[in-house]
Order: sequence, then C-alpha cells, then structure tokens
Amino acid sequence: MKIRWLLLPLLLVVWSGCASYQANVAPGTQIAAYQRWWVKTNLNDNNGLDRLIVAVLQSHGFAAECGPLTLKPDNVHVVVSYRDRWSWDFKKHMTSLELFVEDTRQIEPVATAVYSGPASLNLSPREVVERLVKEMLEKKSRAPETAAPSYGANL
Repeated sequence: MKIRWLLLPLLLVVWSGCASYQANVAPGTQIAAYQRWWVKTNLNDNNGLDRLIVAVLQSHGFAAECGPLTLKPDNVHVVVSYRDRWSWDFKKHMTSLELFVEDTRQIEPVATAVYSGPASLNLSPREVVERLVKEMLEKKSRAPETAAPSYGANL
C-alpha cells in the first residue's frame, strides 16, 4: 500500500514534463505540393521566429521568405502565421507555438500545427519549429487526396 503512494508523486513528475505536438491538415490537401511560402512577421516577435520558420522550411526544400503582408510577393502559394508564448524562469522558455498555414486562394487555414509544453522542458525554438514542420508535412489529410494545387510553371 505504501509503495503505491510513493509511486504516485513520481508518476506526476514524469507526466508533467511531457510536450505535445499536433498537426492537422484540411481534407484533400497536400502540404508538400505548396512550393512558395511566406511567413508573416509578428510585430511583437522579439525572438526571430519568423526567420527561424523560414530557415526550417528552406531546409525542407521550399522557397520561403518572411516579412509583413504588405511586402508579400504575388507568386506566393501559402502564408504562414504564428502565435507563440514564452515563460521566464531565470531564462526564456517557449511554452507554446501555433502555426497556421493558409492557401493564398482561400480564407481558412489548410493546415495547423501546435506545440505545447512546460517551461521546464528546455527545448530550443529551432527544435520545436523543426518538429512542428515535420509533423505537418507528414500528416495525411483525413479524406482522399485530390490533385495538388496547380500554379503553373511560370510563377
């Protein structure tokens, strides 16, 4: 009986240190088919996440740039916006990051990716962004996939 009570606090400590990553892709969407990405810069981002997201997308072979929407080129296929939260405990820790991917021809997001973790889980922002992008690219849509978006060869 005493062993059960001793294991309970240990289990609570183990479970509290878990991070979650979740990605959702709209039915019929192939995220990898989008080749030109624009990451919308948040004016209140003091951590350079826009440039980090661009670097990770480029490492996956996509053409990606960042900046305010007013500077977005016309030939961009998708726009990525993000929302981040940080905590401070003798150093800054990212506690959540949400990515929203919108096709420039639609209003609603075609994909989302969410990270949530405790401040004690000392992951670098790059690790979080890489994992979210990977989850999003590997996620299969729930319905049978349709043809990839066609943007023409001259863009």
